[in-house]
Amino acid sequence: MWIRGLMVVAAVLALSAGGADSAWAQKTKTKGPPPTQQSTTAPVSDLDPSDPDDLEEIITQADAAYFVDEGKTPDYEYAFKMYSLAAEANDAYSINRVGLMYDRGEFVTQDFDKAFAAYKQASDLGLAAAMNNVANMYQAGDSVAQDYREALRWYQKAADGGYGYSMYVLGDMYLAGEGVTENHKEAVAWYQKAVDAEEPNAYWALSLRYLYGDGVGKDELQSAQLAYMALTHGVQVALDEFKAIENADTTPGYRREVQQLLKRDGFYSGAIDGDFGTSTTAALDKAFGSAL
Repeated sequence: MWIRGLMVVAAVLALSAGGADSAWAQKTKTKGPPPTQQSTTAPVSDLDPSDPDDLEEIITQADAAYFVDEGKTPDYEYAFKMYSLAAEANDAYSINRVGLMYDRGEFVTQDFDKAFAAYKQASDLGLAAAMNNVANMYQAGDSVAQDYREALRWYQKAADGGYGYSMYVLGDMYLAGEGVTENHKEAVAWYQKAVDAEEPNAYWALSLRYLYGDGVGKDELQSAQLAYMALTHGVQVALDEFKAIENADTTPGYRREVQQLLKRDGFYSGAIDGDFGTSTTAALDKAFGSAL
């Protein structure tokens, strides 16, 4: 049977380079000592973070060092130095990035206290992504005592700021009754808000609610369409579950709808028979992440 809900403590970051906008703000734990890396870019000493144009260049260089193409090695040392330089100018995005690097132990030694302080500082400057990270630390109990109610409050603040991932996590919390009275209709409402904000994980979460009629009327076609959106947006669990669909609680109509969508988008040319054989599986691989 398919997992009925996705409870996330740490954000899913591996959505490919195309999903970088979400990935920039979300937390992932990296235990152990920081990796040893050599800076390949000479520090730029003549850039002044108090100058708006220079500040933009500093952030651009930091991002270029951190976010690299697959197969290349990020230059975390240079990225950290440049984000730290931009943080001196009270740039909320850069302060949050510094926090993330402390959180994950990238170049610097992992330090949840410094991460939390940076997240809080960026939150005070109005950055919704940082509010999400403060919430995550309360949810996980990193640096602060685990407090689901406080996590819920911070996720709500981030969601009010338009942050789609926080809307998705709020759906998870209502689904599980984490820090709030369990309410599956409210969970569906938050998942829908997250879908409207184009948060990839929410497509899958909402598809499950429609599949089981949980908090919303059962609708297998709507479920299939949402699950397909999760697939094309690179949500790994969607690909994994589609490939194991013979063990799932789905009808032939559900599976035919997925095949129709694959055919519509040019990934599949076989029969619309609800049989997820080798040709359908190959089409699923082609479709995975195609919307990123």
